[in-house]
Amino acid sequence: MLKLCRSLCLMVLIFSACNGGTYSPAAESPEELMSNWVGTWNIELSLKKSALVPEAVTLKGKETNKWILNKNFLQSAQNFDDGAYKKMGLMRYEPNEGVFLFWDFDSKGGFPMGVTYGQWDQSKKEIALTGEYLGAKGEGVVRLIDHDTVEVVFKVEAENGTVLLDFEVSTTRSN
Repeated sequence: MLKLCRSLCLMVLIFSACNGGTYSPAAESPEELMSNWVGTWNIELSLKKSALVPEAVTLKGKETNKWILNKNFLQSAQNFDDGAYKKMGLMRYEPNEGVFLFWDFDSKGGFPMGVTYGQWDQSKKEIALTGEYLGAKGEGVVRLIDHDTVEVVFKVEAENGTVLLDFEVSTTRSN
């Protein structure tokens, strides 16, 4: 259960890539928006008590984002608890579908158990998140506060309404 919790939570932490994202007033396309996320970020993840998280916990770490594979993917490398826990994520904007796609892998063996989708709303400066993970559904939002600050809120619920995972992420540019 804890492994599933970490995988789901950190799958969406790619939204640290989007969570580690930033907003540029000049960004007119999702691709330009993603380019603004390149760099190093401080991350604070707050997990609320839920079915998969017996006690509330906060993790702090660093994230580095860079373009890979001819700028087709944004790669995120995260390091929490001074290296005790690591994560790698991939993000892509799919122009044919008009959505962001996110995948996440971690040092505890976690891997994508579904796809997290993001729909950019430039007027709101936010990305609406949805996903399905082994029958559970997730919803949330990435709020692009300013050039150097992003907040994410995400909740995953089982089919019966039980909250499996509920967390917030705050990121700030560190370079």
